[in-house]
Amino acid sequence: MPPRQQPRAFRHSLKWIAVLTIIGTGLGLYAAFRPPLLPPGPPTIISRSEWGAEAPDARLQTESGHEIFNTVVIHHSAMRFYEGPREIQYAHMHQRGFLDIGYHFVIDVWGRIYEGRSLAVHGAHVREHNAGTLGIVLMGNYEETVPAPAPLERLKWLVRALMQKYPITHLAGHQDLLPGQTLCPGKNLEPLLPQLAAELGLQFGAGGYLGPEPASAATSATSRANPASEPAAISR
Repeated sequence: MPPRQQPRAFRHSLKWIAVLTIIGTGLGLYAAFRPPLLPPGPPTIISRSEWGAEAPDARLQTESGHEIFNTVVIHHSAMRFYEGPREIQYAHMHQRGFLDIGYHFVIDVWGRIYEGRSLAVHGAHVREHNAGTLGIVLMGNYEETVPAPAPLERLKWLVRALMQKYPITHLAGHQDLLPGQTLCPGKNLEPLLPQLAAELGLQFGAGGYLGPEPASAATSATSRANPASEPAAISR
């Protein structure tokens, strides 16, 4: 090969190496974050044991009776889209002092449904409005992004299934129960909720909340007497 052609051939080889490196990186990222292939048929709910949930604080079991839900409250996680129930539970239990994950269900951006807090006890998802409200959180920050169709469809399926078990009459966003105190579930999700409620045959808004919270006026003394009480859910 003439000496003058060697640098050109070398540069050509470097170009292809760079192209192959970019392709390999792209494939690696796709493999890490690609949407999972959801099985056909009705959705299944991923159990706590399947997603590796930490056991709830034993004091949570001291609550008596079973919760009766009449309002579904929708939240967004305001976290990175690829995080999930483990990250939420860790934040709730180890940073906020909750006895377990605060939400009853988690739906990720690909439409997978995860079992959260036991349906037999109060949630910890809306400050002073946890009595009779069932908390469902969609992963992602819907102040910044628009929810994809998959989680919305799975949300409708889940609420329909819950309506077969509980006397649910209302659906609301977090901010509807705490107006002016939180942005949750985000400016791109909240406007979709009235139509979603209508499709489900539910009333939209906070009108179904009955209350009051069992520990709404608790002092430190009564909190010690009722070890199942938790810090108020933090608004986002």
